[in-house]
Amino acid sequence: MFDIDSFFAENPCSQSTRDTYSYALHRFEKFCSDPGACTPGEILKFFKTTKWGSSLQYTAATAIKKYLRWKYGAAHPALKLRVKRDPARPGRTLNKARAEELLASFDLATVKGKRDYAIACLALDTGLRVNELATLKFVDINLGERVLKVKIKGGNWADAVFSIHTRMAIADWCNYRRMGDERLFQVTRDGLRVIVRRWGEKLGFRLSPHDLRRSFATLSTKAGAPSRLVQVAGRWSSIDMVEHYTQAIEPADFDEFFPVHRVVD
Repeated sequence: MFDIDSFFAENPCSQSTRDTYSYALHRFEKFCSDPGACTPGEILKFFKTTKWGSSLQYTAATAIKKYLRWKYGAAHPALKLRVKRDPARPGRTLNKARAEELLASFDLATVKGKRDYAIACLALDTGLRVNELATLKFVDINLGERVLKVKIKGGNWADAVFSIHTRMAIADWCNYRRMGDERLFQVTRDGLRVIVRRWGEKLGFRLSPHDLRRSFATLSTKAGAPSRLVQVAGRWSSIDMVEHYTQAIEPADFDEFFPVHRVVD
């Protein structure tokens, strides 16, 4: 029997990481009869019973190896396992036209429309993750200075800033918030995923909260923001993460930056 709760108690991580690791460990627990003696080959056999892609297999291997090291020590034979992760395909990202279409789709005559519009504006301006949006508290946002404080991956606090337009959208929504619920948007993480998915369905394309985080990085970069500034504004630990989140950028996006165009004009 795996002691997963104790493992997380001694190895804290973000909620999203915990959810993924828990899923992998529970699946592996059902497959493995003797985790103390399992080998790299047995873990690979386990992966063949799943329909997981290389990225999830890589993450699951990391979770399993961390658990086995914690439970049985550094000499466990399965720790020699190596799983190759194929380069990820660029994730879905809104271009400028689709972002405009999304923001124009909300009915601002309704309370739900005001809330959803404020969520979309804040997500595009800040790149907040789904859990950060869902748990953001009203007291942690300063509309006057257009800044908020959010607990990011790893449990640290960081600042995020947003535009004047987004401040107006949030202020409008705040006139209709229910009393007694300290969360800014008063939705759960899973509920927010459903809400954003339905935005996309209404417009005829797939959409998730994480697509909005990629869109934040991509649209701000296309607008001319330096990578270092995008990194700080998006609360990423390295420039490499900015490059990962802006894979949707294409050579055609260079159009407005041609040197000759700027010199001649």
